[in-house]
Amino acid sequence: MDTHDPMLETLALNLRRAMAEADMSAADLARDSGVSIASLSRILSGQVNPSVGSMAKIARVLGISLDQLTGQPTVQTFNDKTSSRVAADMRTETDIIASFVLEDTHYSPKEAARLLANAATGSWVHSWTETLVDHEQIPLPRPVLAMQTGPRTITVDVAFPHELVETGSIVSLISVISAAVTSTGARIDDIRIPPVLLRTFAGPSEGLQGVRDASNKYGRPLLSATMRPVVGLSPKVYGRAVFEALGGGIDITCDPTLLHSIPSNDWRSRFRYVSDALEMARSQSGEGKVHAVNISAHDVEEMLRRAEEAAIHKIGAVLVDSGAIGWSALQSVATYCHSHDLVLCAMGGRVLNNGPLSQQLVAKLLRFAGCDVVSVGSPLRGNATARRNIKGIVTALRGENYAALPEGHVMYDQPTCGIKNALPACGGGHNAWHLPQLIDALGDDVILQCGGSTMGHPWGSQSGATANRTAVEALIKARNEGSNLAVDGRSILLEAAGHCAELKEALNYWREGSFLFGVISGTEVDNLGAVIIRDQLGGNKAKRPAKGEAVLKDLTTGRTIKRHKEPPATPEEDK
Repeated sequence: MDTHDPMLETLALNLRRAMAEADMSAADLARDSGVSIASLSRILSGQVNPSVGSMAKIARVLGISLDQLTGQPTVQTFNDKTSSRVAADMRTETDIIASFVLEDTHYSPKEAARLLANAATGSWVHSWTETLVDHEQIPLPRPVLAMQTGPRTITVDVAFPHELVETGSIVSLISVISAAVTSTGARIDDIRIPPVLLRTFAGPSEGLQGVRDASNKYGRPLLSATMRPVVGLSPKVYGRAVFEALGGGIDITCDPTLLHSIPSNDWRSRFRYVSDALEMARSQSGEGKVHAVNISAHDVEEMLRRAEEAAIHKIGAVLVDSGAIGWSALQSVATYCHSHDLVLCAMGGRVLNNGPLSQQLVAKLLRFAGCDVVSVGSPLRGNATARRNIKGIVTALRGENYAALPEGHVMYDQPTCGIKNALPACGGGHNAWHLPQLIDALGDDVILQCGGSTMGHPWGSQSGATANRTAVEALIKARNEGSNLAVDGRSILLEAAGHCAELKEALNYWREGSFLFGVISGTEVDNLGAVIIRDQLGGNKAKRPAKGEAVLKDLTTGRTIKRHKEPPATPEEDK
């Protein structure tokens, strides 16, 4: 069985070339990079998908960027077949083309094509009403290409007539396309939306350029911070926290997606104090500042009411948890933002992990639905595959008439018909040490989220904001003067820290390479007050619980408890 990964082969090929150009042996590279010789050997043989951290160490020693190391696949069967689809499938510019992937399947390509065709039309059985339909006048979804892309993986392209989708409706588009997922277990990798339908979508109202205009920042990434803690702050103290972050140099602050309207911090009071903080920060800094208030609520009418209040207070941006409110509500809010010059920020993250829809496809739909800013994951977390996925998501958000990028799950060329670019907001617990690699990977047109390192600075959030702002400006200045951030980033930061006490303290405080999100912090586990349930006790000598019992340990007292999973029956119940 052939299970080779073309992406890993490309990585190995690029690494061998870079080592040859640097005249460096594997032993020398392992010693200088800190990556073990065993791991390096597996990378060179294409047997392992290395972490981004390991690749960054190798790239730094070789004096190349991460993109040069990972590169684009040069010889890739899947890529070659994909690039020929445009000419091979005979589609017209009016058809919607969707790429479906069946994994771990026993079907042949022909059987998979028939299966998806039946699911897309909803015709699992023939009925007498079919004789009443003129199929020459009423086109139906049809498979146009089916191919085997892995040992047990089949990819099928299905063409859907655009007449099946209601104009301007993301809900209708998803409903029609995802019909083919019913009872098939398929995943939708990408959808190519034709110009005739795409022109009916509004897209972002402000877009990438509008967000830059609102902050009056050009030529560098924007910095953002989410306010912390999520609960416990009064609206007045919350407003003060916003002012401290903006006053220290952050460009955009935002509400947490978890913070809606709670008794201790109701939305009306919070909006009022945030508005005052914005006005004060703009006045004292002389810069454009933005805050995104969370308007997610129980119904669309309430969300629009809160968006109206944000517009009245001149806050300028609103935030929604797009995964919670749904596509229909999202488009309703986007329509309001269009008519009131509000920047619409959408929660990405977990929203991008949306069941049968690929992450880059969800990002594309969020952009076409009208989101100006979409939060995405970090290209520095995970392995080479995760990094390519993030690049695919970023391409879908800010690309203009962009070409296919199969390794990032962008399977088709996509015309954008003048729809504005959305701005990716890259988060994931970053601190100043991560900024060189982030800028090297994503460029300038991105929002770098650094709320943890801003709010968690030992000298306070204003100092944390100053540290991150100083780091970004020093890196951009060095890059514009010819420095390679992937190679020289660390020395640039240390040099800048010599002129900025806040940055020096941040670099000392945050461990190099550590993330501030998705990690366990603190050592007081025994004070959690939680109860841990163990269904079985390990070890042959340990006494195992009787049938129907669970063993629990109270972490506060350390006392071991036995509890029946089902309470024993009483004599009355036995009768």
